[in-house]
Amino acid sequence: MKPKTIAACLILSGTFTLSAATISNPWSGAAGDRANFSAFAFKADAGLFPTSVDPAGSLTPTFQLDSLTLIRPALASPDAPSFGTGPGQLTASNTPVFIDIYTDFAANAFSGYLGSSSSSVTWDDTVSDQPYTFNFTGINLDSGTKYWFVFSEDNLDGDIAQFRAKVNTSGNNTTPGPGPGYLVNDTLQVLLPGATLSSRDWGVAFTVGFTPIPEPTTLALGLLGATLLIFRRR
Repeated sequence: MKPKTIAACLILSGTFTLSAATISNPWSGAAGDRANFSAFAFKADAGLFPTSVDPAGSLTPTFQLDSLTLIRPALASPDAPSFGTGPGQLTASNTPVFIDIYTDFAANAFSGYLGSSSSSVTWDDTVSDQPYTFNFTGINLDSGTKYWFVFSEDNLDGDIAQFRAKVNTSGNNTTPGPGPGYLVNDTLQVLLPGATLSSRDWGVAFTVGFTPIPEPTTLALGLLGATLLIFRRR
């Protein structure tokens, strides 16, 4: 293969290599904004979107979920999830916790299971006022769809546990923002553990790592441009 052709092929390869990006919902900074909860709503184009996405404009209609980072609150009382064997409790401080992803919640039950995190976190792993991260493999999400991220003691459909993280309680339900306005006009955002999952109109502080997935037309244009470049340089 000629050097120019090799260079063009490298350019072609680079056309389809997209770097990871992030979606962030910042914390309010209020000391009391922390909670034990079982699940929270996630929508890629919610909250402070589009400024929540970095790099700007990198969110595609469909994207690959790579990671979810939450933040353990600073030491306070209580300073742990509720441990035990009751509904929604976490068995112990060294019990591995995963994140399950669902598309729907109704009648106190989740449905539309999409998969779970490929890594787990234990409460003993976490550090006061520091982040902790769940990793994901092979899960694609739509940027305009609301999903439920659910704490679970296994990486299978069905189990519901709880964990502890920083949340946002300030704001209003009609103005986009990290608290009640994370999902505007949708008060079902955070679910508290128990036999009945009660709801709160809060927004969780998080950072989601993702990889953009280009649309077929974008891929086709990139292929066409790279192919033309190959022939022009011969």
